[in-house]
Amino acid sequence: MLKIKLTNRLTSIIIAGALLSSLSLISCKKSSSNSQNSGNAKTSMGTTDGAIDDASVSGVFVTIADIKLDGQSIKGFNKTTVDLAAFKNGNVRNIGNFSLQGKSYSTITFVLDYTKDSSGVAPGAYVLTTDNVKHALTSSVNTITVAKNFTLKDTAALNALVADFDLRKMITHPLTGDTASFTLVTAAELQNSVRLVDATESANISGTFTNTVYASDTVIAYIYKAGTYSAAELQGQGASGIKFANAVTSSVVTAGTYKLSYLDSGIYEIHFASYNDVNHDGKLVLQGMFTSSATALDILSLVVNAKSNATVNVTASADVSVN
Repeated sequence: MLKIKLTNRLTSIIIAGALLSSLSLISCKKSSSNSQNSGNAKTSMGTTDGAIDDASVSGVFVTIADIKLDGQSIKGFNKTTVDLAAFKNGNVRNIGNFSLQGKSYSTITFVLDYTKDSSGVAPGAYVLTTDNVKHALTSSVNTITVAKNFTLKDTAALNALVADFDLRKMITHPLTGDTASFTLVTAAELQNSVRLVDATESANISGTFTNTVYASDTVIAYIYKAGTYSAAELQGQGASGIKFANAVTSSVVTAGTYKLSYLDSGIYEIHFASYNDVNHDGKLVLQGMFTSSATALDILSLVVNAKSNATVNVTASADVSVN
């Protein structure tokens, strides 16, 4: 502790006044510099999912035990079990509303519980197949960390964060005839299976897909940042053999329509893949890619602006190119 010996009462008053004045100035400066990031930023947190190309899957349940922003747990979050497969094509499962510090962040971490779900029932993570059988999922790591710079604004407007869990990139599929081989991808690949978006700034692309040239049991639309798609995407990549590994998100074409949701602004390309159940075992097998086009638009160079909703109607213009 710093001790100051004062020689008389007048000196004491002068020094005390100077110290108080200095402290007041420092306090004002701190208040001014922190005012932009102080207070509560009203924030909603939700989850969504892209397509999973396995007709035998009726649900994929994941239990989130904790959520951390820059390593700090979100106060008020309650352990939640989510059926990721039930929320796709822009649909979101809300997992909490919070008052957080309004400032910039660089990471969000999801802590998973593989052992028990939010009701205390085992397992905490599993695939539910159409025969109503649970197939437990586990991994050597229980966290998924997404590195992304984002800012929560301390304003009256609601901050809306959406975590897109891409099941295609999270789960390896059963081999033909094997209904119990559902597993999570490697620890390193798991970190790339989730992306975070600011729903208030994101864009959506939707439209129709008309196919009269090749019979397909299922068609899936994959969207890529321009220049990141290649023929290698049709092959299994990485230790888990993930197809379309670099796609931002995807959508199953249902009743001739598709929707690609929660896109950051940028230039994109859309590719449509054909799948058939060739072995009649409920497992979809990739057949190849359609040659497609859209009237007055280049689907290989689509400019997407923030907060926009674009309609892109696509027609298969040539037979599918089979692997």
